[in-house]
Amino acid sequence: MSVRYWNREWLLDTVFAQMRAMVRLCDLETNRVLLANDFARQELGTAEGQLCCADPHQERCSCLSNEILKNDPEKTLHFQWYNPRTDQIFDRHIQVVTLGETLVRLEITFDLTDKSLGGALPDREDYFRRIVESIGDAVIVTDNTGRVTMMNPQAEALTGWIDSSGVGQELVQVFQIVNARSREPVQNPVGKVLASGEIVGLANHTVLISKTGVEYHIADSAAPVKDSAGNIHGVILVFRDVTEEYQQREKMRRSEERFRTLMETSINAIALHEIITDSDNRPVDYRFLEVNKAFEELTGFSAAELVGKTVLEMMPNTEKIWIETYGQVALTGVPTSIEDFSQEIGKYFTVRAYSPRPRLFVTVFNDITERKLMELKLREQVYKDSLTGLYNRHHLESQLPSLDSEEHLPLSVIIGDLNGLKIINDSMGHHQGDEVLRGAAKVFHSVARSRDVVVRWGGDEFLLLLPKTTAEQAQKICLEIDAASQEMNHTGLAPSIALGSATKTVPEENIADVFRSAETNMYQQKISSAQSRRSALVSSLQQALAEKSHETEEHARNLQKRAVNLAQRIGLSDGEVVTSSLVAVLHDIGKVGISENILDKPGPLTEEEWQVMRQHCEIGHRIVASSPDLLDVAEGVLYHHERWDGKGYPHGLKGEEIPIAARIVALADAFDAMTSDRAYRKALCPEKALEEIASGAGSQFDPYLAREFLGMLKEEMNGAPTSPKE
Repeated sequence: MSVRYWNREWLLDTVFAQMRAMVRLCDLETNRVLLANDFARQELGTAEGQLCCADPHQERCSCLSNEILKNDPEKTLHFQWYNPRTDQIFDRHIQVVTLGETLVRLEITFDLTDKSLGGALPDREDYFRRIVESIGDAVIVTDNTGRVTMMNPQAEALTGWIDSSGVGQELVQVFQIVNARSREPVQNPVGKVLASGEIVGLANHTVLISKTGVEYHIADSAAPVKDSAGNIHGVILVFRDVTEEYQQREKMRRSEERFRTLMETSINAIALHEIITDSDNRPVDYRFLEVNKAFEELTGFSAAELVGKTVLEMMPNTEKIWIETYGQVALTGVPTSIEDFSQEIGKYFTVRAYSPRPRLFVTVFNDITERKLMELKLREQVYKDSLTGLYNRHHLESQLPSLDSEEHLPLSVIIGDLNGLKIINDSMGHHQGDEVLRGAAKVFHSVARSRDVVVRWGGDEFLLLLPKTTAEQAQKICLEIDAASQEMNHTGLAPSIALGSATKTVPEENIADVFRSAETNMYQQKISSAQSRRSALVSSLQQALAEKSHETEEHARNLQKRAVNLAQRIGLSDGEVVTSSLVAVLHDIGKVGISENILDKPGPLTEEEWQVMRQHCEIGHRIVASSPDLLDVAEGVLYHHERWDGKGYPHGLKGEEIPIAARIVALADAFDAMTSDRAYRKALCPEKALEEIASGAGSQFDPYLAREFLGMLKEEMNGAPTSPKE
């Protein structure tokens, strides 16, 4: 029968079934076998419908070439490979075939193994050698006694056994390995493989010492060479030079060790974190990975509590800005430095943040709370008055440019001056003056609103700046200050404050002019209230004298009463009566400057002590004369120990050279002194005191005043009312 009349389909089926090539068609997407001839099913062990590489020993399956074929469908691939499981060598051709819209892989594989030679290919040894030599890693093959049977060029280069000089040697001679750290010899892996029949790998710190003494850090594995029956015929050792990788790892390890040491010993708080982002890669939280002791102390949390937790789990009130800032560091790798106050832990600190790896960041905290508080304290000292706690002039000058604007109009100013501060300081001491200043500060602070600025403008001056305040409102605040001053009492002293106000109503007006107007108004008020201020000062000085000399209020009233009665009895003017009254009150004010050891001495004073005691007249004069309103009183204080005969002190005046108020007080004071108990003697009876005054008339006392004084006292003792002399 002619071939040309055979059925084509039958012909193809017959050829396909009988050909000595393995033919398979596989789907490029699923790798399922679509068609396989009988020889392929027999040799490769796969059937139609199975995966192309269902056999786990099919190390060189054609599916490994899928991507190459997809990228270049016109390409035909050709290669040879050896299957050690079946001890066969194959030659394979692969190409792409289009079946409709499906791409399939056509494989045609030929078995090159010479079966007539009992499975040994004439050039198989050469083929194996070419394979080994083409491997990039170093390869040493041994027999089952551990003797080297083959080395590729890479192995010769690393071991130093070139030109096959290592073949036939014991592996321990060719392959000398030690531990990189301990320098102790490492057990030869071939012995382990031969004993166990398992694959063995070397430790990470293995060093190969070549024949020439050069050292290489290596990574390797040793595997048994088995036949199909599982018998071990030798060992194949594959290794490579990883010196550079090892050095990089060691560098990283040392760096990590240094970092860990730094963390553990640093006085700064250090922590390693992992950033947490949302679906849009925006930072929303971060997790603690490592923290040091200082960080535990800073936050109050232990490492066990922190590690693995997020910051919002541990510190829910953490400000969002911190998470966003750290997120930028972790995601961009750009370091940053921040100085701020953490509300969560209540401390000031600087923090430096950097990223060691993507999405990780390290924070180094430096607690600057103490320094920051000192800075704030220094700033407060610059802008605040240490005595009163009010802002000072520097603060007002720094704030004035922003306050002196149209939005704050009308802008009112109140200036207050504390009356008689110098007298209070001189008579009662600066500590008492400071108390009065603090009291005045409290008064101003009590009337100030939240938007107002209260300033200690100078030594005894205060200023109240009132945004959005009319002139009428400012006047009401002045009245509030007056009322608050009267209610306040510091050891018997209420601050007396002269006040003046002015208001800026248009932007063009100069604020300096407004300040000057307020100050002028304050001085006018100060002058108009001189009498009341004088009373306040006298009251203050009385308080100081009573505390220093331990004299009772009753004694002071009696002395003042007798001085006033005598002045009125002899017909002095109202002004002279007032002066006599004040001299009686303040005549011994100078004793505030005399030591209490002298004032309270139980026995007579020595001459030196008398010299000190006599100074109280001049001290008192300086104190009282510090107020211009009391100059006439100061004269009476200075001369109240002068004698009619000129033998007194401090200046030895005599007769009518001595001011009348001083002569009156000398009489009243002498009688009171004689009728009062003293530390060094008992009081005299009134009758005996009258005799002493009578005997001193014309010598110690003004004879006329003495006669009138004695008459007044006798009337007083007899119960008769005293009356002014006609």
